[in-house]
Amino acid sequence: MIHHMIKKLLIYKDKQEFFQIGLISIWETMSQFKEEKGKYSNYLYRHMQGRFLDELKRRTREAERNDYPSEEFWALMESPILYREEEDYIKGLCKKLSEGETTWVIATFIHQLTVKEIAQKERVSPSTVKWWRKTAKEKLKRILEF
Repeated sequence: MIHHMIKKLLIYKDKQEFFQIGLISIWETMSQFKEEKGKYSNYLYRHMQGRFLDELKRRTREAERNDYPSEEFWALMESPILYREEEDYIKGLCKKLSEGETTWVIATFIHQLTVKEIAQKERVSPSTVKWWRKTAKEKLKRILEF
């Protein structure tokens, strides 16, 4: 019955996982089945079909929510020319910032570090880095307003 359901629903990926779902469905229906409701095989068939469809819906929703970038995207992200242009632009914005603010901007936007990592690297407290962040954001807003 499990193999029949897999073929009927045209499941071609992760067949072993769906086979396990079918086995779990059999186990669940054995304890829930009431003879006065009808034949066990009909009950099992509908229960298993429902479990398979629920799993297919869950996977579809998950695939829609998660967009996985293509290989071209990752190749573009590794391009040093792209980073160099962005880094030059960011460093140009930092000319009017203090040393700490510049450190926060470069560490955050170029090196992708967290506040805690910046604090460890610079040997200051996280609250100091947060202060750099606050003042840098204020100054950058003024700089970027035309």
